[in-house]
Amino acid sequence: MKKLFTAFAVAAVLAAGLYAEDVTGGVDAVTGAASAIGEVANVSETLQGVWFDSKYNCNWQFQVNTGSDAFCVLKDADSGATIYSFTRAKVKNFKGEMESNKFVLSWECPEKNRIYKFVKDFSANADLQLDIFNNVYNERHSAKIKYVNADARIE
Repeated sequence: MKKLFTAFAVAAVLAAGLYAEDVTGGVDAVTGAASAIGEVANVSETLQGVWFDSKYNCNWQFQVNTGSDAFCVLKDADSGATIYSFTRAKVKNFKGEMESNKFVLSWECPEKNRIYKFVKDFSANADLQLDIFNNVYNERHSAKIKYVNADARIE
């Protein structure tokens, strides 16, 4: 747990440094396009690991430095089968931002008609707040997802 907290603390400092140095905006970590002021340039520097969503019995696995195009993969918690891979080509409006002591990662997936938002509160434990909004059915799924481990290699 100390290692995880240390990793998130280092990430917060890195993200704050990126914001302080790049006042004109960075580069979108997924699309490569220019991003708004204060956005984090690389999600793998800030959020990595696996989190469990008990409502749907699935794991959210965030990519760390591999050759895969996917930056986040949703997997069945029992079988490990891939449910969905979020890739650069499948998302839009990708943002990673620091808001006080929180890191907020969000994106839209037109193929799934959903907006995804993950919030990591650095003053709390390693869990994430997950919010998914379905544009078509006007439905929302909100849950605390539990940290599983830091191994986020996606194949």
